[in-house]
Amino acid sequence: MKLRTKSLCTAVCAFLSIGTIYAEDGAQPKPATSTRVYGEWLIQVKPDKGEAYNQLIEVKGLPLFRQAGGRMVGWWNTLVGDLYEHVTIWEYESMAAFEKAVQSLGANERFQEFVKLRDPLLSGEESRLLRLAAGAEQPKLPETAGVIIHEFHHVPVARGGDYLKFMKEEGLDTLKKHGFRPVGPFVVEVGKWSEVTYLFRFKSVDERERLRFAFQAHPDSKTYGKKLSQFVDDLTTRLLLPAPFAQPAKQASWKPMTSPLLPHLTEVVPGVHAAGFADKYRSANCGWISMSNRSVLVDLPRGVELKAFLNEVERISGTSPDTLVLTHVQDGDAKIVKSLNEFGVKQVVTSSSIRKSLMATKMIKSGLVRGISTTTVIGDDRVSIKLIPLDGIVGPGGAAVHLPEQGVLFAGPFVVNGPWTKLADSHTERWVATLEQLESLAAGHVVPGFGSWGSEEILDRQRRFLVELRRQVGFVISQARPREHLKRQVRIPAEYLVWAPYDAPRLEDLDYVYREMTVPAAPFNGQVPVRSQERLHALVLHADHPHEPGYILTGLRRVFEATHVMAHFTVDVRALSAENLSKVDLLVILRDGIQRPDTGKDSNYIWMTPAQQLAIVEYVRSGGAFLNLHNSMGLYPDKGGYLDLVGGRYIGHGPLERFRVEVVDRDHPITRGVEDFSVADEQHTPPYDKDKVHLLLRNRSDEGKVAAAGWVYEPGRGRLCHLANGHTRESLLHPMYQRLLRNAVNWCLRRDKKDSDQ
Repeated sequence: MKLRTKSLCTAVCAFLSIGTIYAEDGAQPKPATSTRVYGEWLIQVKPDKGEAYNQLIEVKGLPLFRQAGGRMVGWWNTLVGDLYEHVTIWEYESMAAFEKAVQSLGANERFQEFVKLRDPLLSGEESRLLRLAAGAEQPKLPETAGVIIHEFHHVPVARGGDYLKFMKEEGLDTLKKHGFRPVGPFVVEVGKWSEVTYLFRFKSVDERERLRFAFQAHPDSKTYGKKLSQFVDDLTTRLLLPAPFAQPAKQASWKPMTSPLLPHLTEVVPGVHAAGFADKYRSANCGWISMSNRSVLVDLPRGVELKAFLNEVERISGTSPDTLVLTHVQDGDAKIVKSLNEFGVKQVVTSSSIRKSLMATKMIKSGLVRGISTTTVIGDDRVSIKLIPLDGIVGPGGAAVHLPEQGVLFAGPFVVNGPWTKLADSHTERWVATLEQLESLAAGHVVPGFGSWGSEEILDRQRRFLVELRRQVGFVISQARPREHLKRQVRIPAEYLVWAPYDAPRLEDLDYVYREMTVPAAPFNGQVPVRSQERLHALVLHADHPHEPGYILTGLRRVFEATHVMAHFTVDVRALSAENLSKVDLLVILRDGIQRPDTGKDSNYIWMTPAQQLAIVEYVRSGGAFLNLHNSMGLYPDKGGYLDLVGGRYIGHGPLERFRVEVVDRDHPITRGVEDFSVADEQHTPPYDKDKVHLLLRNRSDEGKVAAAGWVYEPGRGRLCHLANGHTRESLLHPMYQRLLRNAVNWCLRRDKKDSDQ
């Protein structure tokens, strides 16, 4: 890499004056939403200098680049393209981190010596700064695929926003559906703005050819190509293979070790060890990482004499521990930390909340513990260690430790793989989102905070366990069944457990999640929405006896992620109040008006109170937005203000079968880009007020029955949209219905540019 101060200043000035990516509604840029930047270098090596260049980069270059703070995504040779070209991409936490890296190298005498040796080996070099577009697939660190297709889409700036919107909403999903594994899109921050970059991962050239030919034979290929050609002037590809010095290391995995002190010890990969402890410590785990001339401890050893533990670490690794990284604490840990300091550990790095807990004991010197609030890279030029602070999710404090180049994750308190998972004081909804974040790191080796270690599958299992638990408890709540029903109705399948029956959720866990998902905790769980033009909020009331909450959550969450609206999902009808509506920009309902608690004869009842009806009507007429879905006109108070507001009523539906959904008004913003489609669903047949609402869609059964399937109108200063589909998972996830939902959210919130100009 050529990093010169003069060119850096130019890049920094350009970045500060631009700092943008394509907007999604046209060519005008909007502020970037991620701080990470990616430096990409295309390096031409002289034909007879390839071997010397490879050796120089491996021995002298890579250690310098890593020491400066860069994280290598990959370093590749071109197999098809310029045969003497290298391509390398490095990740930096922010533009400031990139600038710091360049300044660090510029002041490093070893780097200057490296440059003198490197430059004679090169015939040319280009560089640019990239940023991931909104919703893009992040790269692994490093990318380990055997073959990479490096693809440039040349997109005129005027078409950039529409292009990125198409790729996010349709294009990438189509490619993934057919087995492709894209990284990106990357848009250019500094360089040629008309270039959008992708990396496509393949195990081999043969796999790429098989996928490509299978895709070409499928109708989706023609549709994708036709749409892409509307935005892309031309497309350039390179076929890349990992450079010799960037080949994935063939590392031993989970090598059991014998220790006179530690009964459960393994070498995760060379230089990284994990140790486990007894049931009285909840089968807790800790570990250590060997650096160039020292070791870093991860979490505290339990039930062993500290000095003996440190001696064992030094015996095995050949280096003395001088740093402790903490992912969680419990009562009494401050005393252990204090003792470790007395035995030679010079610093503790942890999250801000954990530091606060340790300092509150007044046992530890303030200078010993460093608390961080953003992901921070520690380590040396040999091993990059990322500490990820995750406070307020599993108790007040928490963190995870990621070794990107070794593919190792110490998951801390966020994974309990075996023992009982205590849920009290956690935020289970955020816990699920955190596990999704950790899964995206694609770590092949995961050491949980408690229980058995293994592959990244244990992250998936922990997430599925929490999702299923919340789904079942939510189903109880959505039917207004009392807490007493939890014990007999919630049954977690064995596939979600590890050490069954010992890790099955206890009644106290069910009760805690029930309280989390009901008022007063619901719908915001203690986090009052902070509204702004950049961050709009929605209150989403969903699920009832015929419609369990799991698939609804899956289908609607995608819509809100795509439209960048913060959705607050609730299954408790009591959360629908004037006070809560005043805190959001959009109301969404997908449930009927009857509660079925099954607590006795004739126990079913209409749940919507006069106060709730009035709150919704006033909210919408005063400027609020309302997206009314599927059965949300069914079984509500007859002749009440709610049904009058919606403009129609439920009178029944046909059998669950396939029928056609037809677009009536193709010019409306909600139907923009939507084609007629077939779907398996219930065909609702609601009468509607033709003088009040504007019809957008209709359903047509095989027998020829036609009914309204969607309409809009503007009550007072607000906006309302009704869409009839959504009974099945298939219908909610259908690409055309997903587009309708995204368009409807944007129209209701007055974010459609064409419509707002009228």
